Amino acid sequence: MKFYPPHYLLILSLCMFITWYFGESSPQTLPLIIIGLGFIGLGFLLAFNSIARFLRAKTGVVPFSESTTLITEGFYKYTRNPMYVGMNSFLLGLLVILNNPINLIFLIVFFFIVRNLFVIKEEMQMKETFGEEYLLYKDKVRRWL
Repeated sequence: MKFYPPHYLLILSLCMFITWYFGESSPQTLPLIIIGLGFIGLGFLLAFNSIARFLRAKTGVVPFSESTTLITEGFYKYTRNPMYVGMNSFLLGLLVILNNPINLIFLIVFFFIVRNLFVIKEEMQMKETFGEEYLLYKDKVRRWL
C-alpha cells in the first residue's frame, strides 16, 4: 500500500490525540479553541478548493499521477502547494485546540514528510511535464506562503 499525504495527516492527527489524551495539558480557553477551529476551517478550504480545481481541469489529484493542466488560479496564485498548506493548517489548528506543546513535533514531522517525499519530487515532475511554463510560474509563486 502506498502512503499519500492524507494518510500521513490522519496518522499524525491520531498521534496528536493520543499524546493529548495520555499527556498533561491544561484546558484550552474558548478564544484559542475558536482560533484553532479557524485554522482547521482554513485547512479544509485550501485543500478542498484545490482538489475541486484539479477535478474541474480533469488533471491528476493523486501525487505523481499524470498532470495534464498546470493550475495557477485560485489559491495557486499565492502558493504552489495549497493542499499541503491546508493540511498543515489543519494540524496547526489541532495543535492550538489540544494545547499540548509536544504535538508541535507531529506538525514538523508532517511538514518534512510532505516536503521531502512529495513536493520536491512533484516539482521535478512538473518541470518535466510543463517545462518553461512551470518555471515561469515557479519564479512568480512561492512554494509555501
